[in-house]
Amino acid sequence: MMATTKNGKQPAHRPSRRQHIITAAVRVFGRSGFAETSIQDIADEAQVVPTAVYYHFDGKEELLELAMRRVFDQLNAVVEAARPESEPGDAEGLVRVIDAVWEWVEQNPEEARLYQVQVASANGNVKVLRDEFEQRHIQRGYDYLPEGTTRSPRAAKARHAAQALAVRTLISTTMLVTALRAEGGPLSQLPSRSVLEAVRELALRIVAAEQKPTQPTQPTQPMKPTQPLKPATART
Repeated sequence: MMATTKNGKQPAHRPSRRQHIITAAVRVFGRSGFAETSIQDIADEAQVVPTAVYYHFDGKEELLELAMRRVFDQLNAVVEAARPESEPGDAEGLVRVIDAVWEWVEQNPEEARLYQVQVASANGNVKVLRDEFEQRHIQRGYDYLPEGTTRSPRAAKARHAAQALAVRTLISTTMLVTALRAEGGPLSQLPSRSVLEAVRELALRIVAAEQKPTQPTQPTQPMKPTQPLKPATART
């Protein structure tokens, strides 16, 4: 049984209290966002006094960083378990990753909501974490695309830009769709399975489009010379 203080709050010094407060921060930041959240809000969610929060953390900036680190770490683990980096990137592996992330979102709605709310507006240390996370998965995403060869620096640059866009689309599609499926969202009334299948199909189409070789342009057929017009015979 947990010990409590006279006011019913949990004591500050318990070793497990730190993770408990981070869990509360995940929920509150996900619901209200960073600007609208106070240390008092997090303390109330965790059922501790505000001094207990300050006992473990410098303030809500550190709490947001640690809450987001938890989300990124969980997603990294989910993706690695679905397709280890030692395995080749193929269509089967891509579908496994999509399914694994989808299941994580279903099982961790509070962490998923925090990701959706905070990842776009991240700054400071959270932005550093986000950029590291995105770069890691961008590099993994290239595994699903063919290497290809190009004959000029200009063509190589264009191909890299196209592949970078394809990879970012692969990464963002699942998380963006889950945001649209949130309560009250435009996809919230659709069956989860149907939406998941649509996400799979889109991802596979993106990969397939990158794998198709560019069709050579057909040479233009020379135009046949036109026959000179015969002068009209004057009628008498």
